[in-house]
Amino acid sequence: MSKYTVCGYDMDVLHNRMLEIATEVDRICREQGWKCSLYGGSVIGAVRHNGFIPWDHDIDMAMPRKDYDRFVKYMKKHPNEKIFFSNYKSEKRYPNSWGKVRLNGTVFLEKELASLAELHKGVFIDLHPIDNIVPCFLNLQVKMAMFWSCVGKVKSGLYNGSASKKRVYKLFSWMPYFAINAFRSGALKMFKYFPTKNVYKVAHPNNGIYPIPRCTFEDLIEHKFEDRVFYIPKNYDEFLTKRYGNYMETPPESEVYECCKTIVECKL
Repeated sequence: MSKYTVCGYDMDVLHNRMLEIATEVDRICREQGWKCSLYGGSVIGAVRHNGFIPWDHDIDMAMPRKDYDRFVKYMKKHPNEKIFFSNYKSEKRYPNSWGKVRLNGTVFLEKELASLAELHKGVFIDLHPIDNIVPCFLNLQVKMAMFWSCVGKVKSGLYNGSASKKRVYKLFSWMPYFAINAFRSGALKMFKYFPTKNVYKVAHPNNGIYPIPRCTFEDLIEHKFEDRVFYIPKNYDEFLTKRYGNYMETPPESEVYECCKTIVECKL
């Protein structure tokens, strides 16, 4: 048993559900020959804990854009009894620029999405596309992608930013979702067909905006994670140090993130 809980459940229950999802994603990608690795805090969990960070409530995985797009098409053509892939192509009002792989038969409803009744509500892991970038255009690429993401959120009634920015986004929110998402995709994939040396998680910029060597998401090694094995970047030390600093130092109990305050409905 874990010392942490989520929605009245032992945290281990949530972790086991997310492991089911990650295992299925990993299986599909291995069978198809696609690159897919743990990402962010999940890599810390792998190298520091050989599994989950004990209080962590999610798994992050990442794929190079070309493989991510193949995964999107695969999930559309091959309905899966275990999982459902949520993104702005499978669910037109889905607000994020990255996808969530959800576990069928479960509920883990976030407050910000509660008004969108048609969306799948299952337990999820985040699956991030890693896009080609040119360093001198990176900030522009990120701003353009975020602009069209915010336009979509205004159209869906989910935008909660400043009133002045909302007025700007609203000027474009009359457009149909397919057009808004086409512009968003154009920004995300601006350099898709260029053999760039660097990449970045343009779909979800956080922990700093900076070029990442392409090899980070293409040169992978296997690593223990709980009772499974997943891929992580071979240069994980360089990647994690740049992103988090001293990632091997466990934060004191007082700084542990208290998760899931925004979950309004839960069935694990």
